[in-house]
Amino acid sequence: MTQQQVLPPLRDKPYGGAWSIHDPETIQFLQELDYQHGNRTDFIHSYKDWFSENKKFKGLDDFKHSDYSAGTTETFHMFYIRHIDKRLRLYEGEYFYHHMMARNYFKESKLIKDGDIEKGDVVVMSCPFSNTGNLPTDFYDVLKKCEQHQVPVMLDLAYINISNIEELDLNYDCITTVTTSLSKVFPVEHHRIGLRLERNFYDDAMVAYNQNDYVNLNSVYVGQKLIEKFNNNWLHNKYKDLQTETCLRLGLQTSPCVIFGLDTNEKFPEYKRGTSVNRLCFSKTWDNRINVT
Repeated sequence: MTQQQVLPPLRDKPYGGAWSIHDPETIQFLQELDYQHGNRTDFIHSYKDWFSENKKFKGLDDFKHSDYSAGTTETFHMFYIRHIDKRLRLYEGEYFYHHMMARNYFKESKLIKDGDIEKGDVVVMSCPFSNTGNLPTDFYDVLKKCEQHQVPVMLDLAYINISNIEELDLNYDCITTVTTSLSKVFPVEHHRIGLRLERNFYDDAMVAYNQNDYVNLNSVYVGQKLIEKFNNNWLHNKYKDLQTETCLRLGLQTSPCVIFGLDTNEKFPEYKRGTSVNRLCFSKTWDNRINVT
């Protein structure tokens, strides 16, 4: 029996999916790198400082346990395994990968909009939110309910450094795991350069990989060199005017995430991801991987 896809397949459309910009400056920088082994410990500490620099992420310092992650995806897997016996709660329009995991592996799942958060749940939220690039709807109300019912939360901050979001309050004990990666900031999707932050130490496979340096040290080196060269706001600052211009031309609202435009008037229904907001990604048209007439 063929499984139904959890979200419509949009990746092959001109504005579908969510992609890094293959920016000429970064492409040239990567081509000129003399690839070496990087220092994992140095990188994870540098990366934590880099992604939060000049931002007000209250409570971030309480996440004292850091690991290199193969993008954000490896962190997802570790979190799912830890909480596979719980009911997974997700937002409508969330990153398709989480909905796929809910369909394939969790015995029970439920959209956040379809009922109260309850003890025995587990919550995953992208922040910035995958469908809009903004904070998820009722973000802090959901966190308060999770706090009340001792529901563990993982925050996926994969888009944080392509956004203009400057403040986050992470002072909720229910937030056990925070993850982010460089895959949307730089054209390094295949290098799998990410970070996992844990509030409390949890001895799992990722810890074992890190303790024994069973990670891609070439990717560690690439990540270190990128964050040394470019600041954490550089992409947003470089492309925000082009984002505004593109949104005006297409009749879209700008997203806090610089690669997206938001359709709230059904001009582009072919980009629907299950909500009233249709998200368009400009990256491949800006860097000329796709030509749009």
